[in-house]
Amino acid sequence: MSDNESPTPSTDKTIESKEESARNLIKNSGAFIAGDAVAKLLSFLFSVYVIRQLGSSQYGLYTTALAYAGLFSIMADLGMTQFATREIARGRKTADGLFWNLIVIRFILSTFAIIIITASAAYLANYNKTMVMGIFIACMGFYFHALYGPISIILRANERIEYLSLLTTVGRVFTLGLGTYILLNNYSLNILIISSYVWIPVTFFLGIYFIRKLDLATFKPNLAPQTWYSLLKHSLPFAMITFTLLAARDLDTILLSLWKTEEEVGLYKAAYNLIFKLMFIRSAIIVSLTPQMSRHYGVSKERVTSTFNFFFKFLWAFSVPIAIGGMLLAKPIIDLLYTDEYAKSAIAFAILIWSVPLLNLSSLCGAVTTATDKEKEAVRVYGAAALLNLITNLMTIPYWGYIGAAVSTIFTEFVTLFFFYGILHKDFPLRNLNNLIFKPLLASILMGIVVFFLQDWFLIGTVIVGIVVYVIALLLFKPFTPNELKIINSLLVEPIRRKLGRGKT
Repeated sequence: MSDNESPTPSTDKTIESKEESARNLIKNSGAFIAGDAVAKLLSFLFSVYVIRQLGSSQYGLYTTALAYAGLFSIMADLGMTQFATREIARGRKTADGLFWNLIVIRFILSTFAIIIITASAAYLANYNKTMVMGIFIACMGFYFHALYGPISIILRANERIEYLSLLTTVGRVFTLGLGTYILLNNYSLNILIISSYVWIPVTFFLGIYFIRKLDLATFKPNLAPQTWYSLLKHSLPFAMITFTLLAARDLDTILLSLWKTEEEVGLYKAAYNLIFKLMFIRSAIIVSLTPQMSRHYGVSKERVTSTFNFFFKFLWAFSVPIAIGGMLLAKPIIDLLYTDEYAKSAIAFAILIWSVPLLNLSSLCGAVTTATDKEKEAVRVYGAAALLNLITNLMTIPYWGYIGAAVSTIFTEFVTLFFFYGILHKDFPLRNLNNLIFKPLLASILMGIVVFFLQDWFLIGTVIVGIVVYVIALLLFKPFTPNELKIINSLLVEPIRRKLGRGKT
């Protein structure tokens, strides 16, 4: 792409049928959901183990180091991941034309990022030497991710999500094993941070093997420095989007660490990270959906609209009962998972659980803007959200600490979703709000009433009863068509059955 060329919708008028699109999406999302189900469960258990072992103060230090490095990690990528994925998916760039250029550029950017981030932690944030060293160690992971990033781009752009899922699973299992060994042997927090990225060389070479096997790239050296400026220029809107997303995720943690104690950071992040373990459905769908909608855009706006409507309804119906149930059961959930030291995290959890529906839906909207060349509009939304998040955190954290941070997070996410719908409703309107929003909400409220009266019962039993009540209510209200129910069954149930060896082969 030349410097003065702007992205345009796909002009290829040949796209697969709706049925084939659904099959591809189900295959890819199902692979992502079920392919590493064991690894996801192990990751959740490991997260709980880390939180219990470290205690709120040490866990606060650990998460602050990761958050500070994570907030500014975009300097090591500058949005190239999203841009390159879209360009390969549409056939406007080749994997071989981008692979080594992406790696070299990201290595160069990573070097500058490590220097700037570490120096700012020491001289601007005035963190102590222990924290600065932890941040530096976390930043060294940028070099590792510079290798893995292009591998994931090629697989995602070509919708080979099952292989990407396998790489993710291998990485998680490796990290969990090493991390558990580190905790059991009382190694330092810095060694624990290193364990979060040393798995990458293994998955890098495994990814190269998969890509060659699938004939997606040859990996012949093809450096073209003359194209770097254009690549960075067209990636910058995505860099701004990513930075605002990182700010929404990590800014509150950093402000807490500057104004409050490490213990408060630990209490907040114990609840916050638990919430994000409930968002695996979002990742599976967004990763699979974005390249498919990128191909469909410009060929069939109706196809994009119908896909957007279905997944908006699906994510809302999946998320809102989690939010209501989690809010009512916050205390028993925290009591079950953590030690008494984290009892105060229940309040933050009850607030932050509403991130599940809000973030699921805003992420879907963000994927649609990426797929349909609306990244400039998305930049404005995310920019406004980042500014709002900063202002509300500045107003609430000094007075209410981690509770204020939780309220600020939910308020910002609600406004972000509202702004996104303002961008999308003209071209991709939501239809039949009764089925889309109100029926799943009513079913969730009925479930919530039952859970409220059973909340003093044992937790697992209450959760099971709540799920049964919700599913029955949803089936009675019929927000989904028979074809949509088949898709949901194929997306959630069939992959697990096949994984367990009880489904169709």
